[in-house]
Amino acid sequence: MVIAATGCGQDDGSASPAIDVSALDSGNYLSVPRDAEAIRSDQTGAALEAVRIGEHVPLPVEIDGKYAFQRLVNTDRRLTPDTNSTPYSIDREELPALLQGYVTGWEASAERRAVPAPGRSVEMRVLRFTDASHAEESAKRLAERQATNLPGEAVTIPGFPKARAKWSPSKKFLDAWLTQDALLMYVHMDDPLTEPPEAAPLVSFAQKAFTDILDALKSYSPSPLDRLGTLPLDPEGLLGRTLPLEDNQKRKYDQSVAMPAQAALHFERHPGSLRPAFADAEVDLVTYSGGRVYRTANADAAERLLAAFAGLDESGYTPMDSPPKLPTAKCFDTKDKKSNPPQYPPVCFVIYDRYVARVTGTNAQQLHQKAAAQYKLLAYQQ
Repeated sequence: MVIAATGCGQDDGSASPAIDVSALDSGNYLSVPRDAEAIRSDQTGAALEAVRIGEHVPLPVEIDGKYAFQRLVNTDRRLTPDTNSTPYSIDREELPALLQGYVTGWEASAERRAVPAPGRSVEMRVLRFTDASHAEESAKRLAERQATNLPGEAVTIPGFPKARAKWSPSKKFLDAWLTQDALLMYVHMDDPLTEPPEAAPLVSFAQKAFTDILDALKSYSPSPLDRLGTLPLDPEGLLGRTLPLEDNQKRKYDQSVAMPAQAALHFERHPGSLRPAFADAEVDLVTYSGGRVYRTANADAAERLLAAFAGLDESGYTPMDSPPKLPTAKCFDTKDKKSNPPQYPPVCFVIYDRYVARVTGTNAQQLHQKAAAQYKLLAYQQ
């Protein structure tokens, strides 16, 4: 381990303070890069192909600028066969019979409101099947099962005569399915507040969503099914320098992943605000594990991205001390500890050269040690 400095310029033109890596307290957290290949499982190939799909799926806010927020009930956007989620009006135990030939998929969601309150929301999915016939048959089964479980009115999506769509006035749901080759697209919209219930705005969004998704997917080249297991897990080596998941954070597999910026934006609570910040900082790679690491164009771009992160969620956070010996980190504590801990966990943003990292914790000591460990991982030199 060596003494490392960020070398980043500050707003007043002065140099950032040098960080003595050996003086940082990282507790028992990993502080030496790991071989990310060690986490590969039988689900990894499907999860990696899901990311390749997600790289080409537009954000809801790109389809309609009003959908700038995301409450993220499930923070993962990948839909592998073992970690799939159910479409609306369908029970989980019904899903396997309805998704024969299913390979993997991607989920996007967004809301028009920043806080957990009723309002119009959208969910989109792109599901890949082994072939076009399985995709078409699944679309038919899913649409028919939704119509059986929650009857509604058949509606037409303009420009997409082959789409299967249903509007439920009682629940104020719109569900629409469309296939393209071996891909199945799903758009669900929920509008609980509009009175009287009105399908037209939801149909309009579904029309725009299908148009934009199909256009974006023209650049997606499906990986051969027999090559999914060989897709690179950490091609740039950054995932190995990202704080790993703890055992209690893992699901059926270790969901750590490296993603291009477009896919990574789907993991963020504020895609509307962060999309221009990503573009300004030229974020090209994001890793997601026990922490998140964002790679920008250069050290100045990293400073700008950190400032963008620090400006988010001001209503839910209050500044707190940086970790000892790591003054360049920006840390925030939950402002209302009785009401908002799940939404606003204590967080630190760590900067090193062209990288910005985000770590969360349950208390100040844990958070500071995780931030120190993440800095050590980024600064590590043999």
